[in-house]
Amino acid sequence: MKHRHALPPALTRGLYRLGASLFLLLGLIGVVVPLMPTTVFLLLSVWCLLRLGDHRAEWLLKHPRLGPPLRLFIEQGAIARRGKLAALGGLSLGSGLLLFMAGNHPWLAGGGIGAMALVALYLVTRPEPARPQAVRM
Repeated sequence: MKHRHALPPALTRGLYRLGASLFLLLGLIGVVVPLMPTTVFLLLSVWCLLRLGDHRAEWLLKHPRLGPPLRLFIEQGAIARRGKLAALGGLSLGSGLLLFMAGNHPWLAGGGIGAMALVALYLVTRPEPARPQAVRM
């Protein structure tokens, strides 16, 4: 029977810090670069920060612009319809560009388009946010 050896705590914390920083950077780049995903990288950054017990996770979750979709996914596993449509539009455009750039070798784009199709399938299967019940008087 083999025993799994855990990484030293300092190395684990360092990897979480590196991941949080890298994912945050990629998410912030996604805010300004079209077709670059934002929310998924910010979710990964929050996940790393929460594992560290870092206060910056709360900053991201409470951010007025970035926080609501992050909290929605963390709390309900849901994605707003507007976010889904934007993501699906970006995936479609990215797939088209990938196919166009493949030129005479469209099979080269097959792997990337296949991966984007799987992401699209995941997106459409996520629930939409629960709406608060109207109060009847």
